[in-house]
Amino acid sequence: MPRNIYDEDNDASLSMSPLIDCVFLLLIFFLVTTMLKKDLHEVDHLNLPISRSSLEVPPDDTVLAIAIDADAVVYLEGEETSIGALIEELKIIEQNDPERRIRLDTDESTPFYRLVEVLDALSFRNLRNVGVRTYHEKYD
Repeated sequence: MPRNIYDEDNDASLSMSPLIDCVFLLLIFFLVTTMLKKDLHEVDHLNLPISRSSLEVPPDDTVLAIAIDADAVVYLEGEETSIGALIEELKIIEQNDPERRIRLDTDESTPFYRLVEVLDALSFRNLRNVGVRTYHEKYD
């Protein structure tokens, strides 16, 4: 007579230890990934112009940060650069990701000619997704 596996009193149990380990690993993974601070590539000594109608935009680590200080020094991603080097970097960005968001941080005392140079370089490379960072009491 054939054996019926359902007739016997088999003690089939499932160990919960691997499941609990997986849950704890997922918990740790999500805690670590959500706690990472976004690097904004800010220049410390900028006094941003004041705005009364600015909008809060959430930090995004894919944003290209260009800054100009009061001495007309240009910074790309927090590192000092020249206009020529900036144009070369913008050329690469135009080829790889023409819709990339760009954040322009300027000091309130930035010489206007330098701001125009940077905006011209962005326009020349058809990079139109540019936002100007300002200071607003509500958001800063």
